[in-house]
Amino acid sequence: MDLYMNSLINQYCNKTKKCVAFELLPGEWPYYDVDDIENEKLQLRQEYVDSCLKSAQTIWKRCNFSSELIVLYEDKYSCSHKKEKEFIEKCLESLKCLVFHFEWNDDEEKLNGTRYIWNTDRINSKRLFRKIILSDIRECTELDCAVYIIDNKTKNVFFLYDDRGVDVYSDNEDFIQRMKSYNDLCQF
Repeated sequence: MDLYMNSLINQYCNKTKKCVAFELLPGEWPYYDVDDIENEKLQLRQEYVDSCLKSAQTIWKRCNFSSELIVLYEDKYSCSHKKEKEFIEKCLESLKCLVFHFEWNDDEEKLNGTRYIWNTDRINSKRLFRKIILSDIRECTELDCAVYIIDNKTKNVFFLYDDRGVDVYSDNEDFIQRMKSYNDLCQF
């Protein structure tokens, strides 16, 4: 898998791999209901976050990745301003980080991004996943839609994009079918 290309990893995976998509909590809402959405502050439902985390952890475990892992953080606009890279490093056993600057296109606009790549054998997935889940609904960090975990042996990809769901990519049809069976049976 080429991690040093001039395009977004998600675009690459969607073009070159098969995908199984998992919704973490379909039909659920992260906030408590309010009477006047215009004037009341939204209150995050902690049980929603906990359930999203539990579902993401279950899907991660079902992937059964090897201990030869790559964690990739894709800062699409090279604007990491809330110490996302440093947070990810606190979730990993590896502190050696490779940095790759790349260009990508969005509706014919040329943009510059930065990709941070770590090889590791251990991830504090609970801590990392919780932060990704909260990134869009509470903390406004740039971790949503930006962190990929890749099995370096199989090149399978785990992509928790935010509180809505997980995409799992692979070239292996048997792996995809096994993951689809979990999704079809809602066994996570």
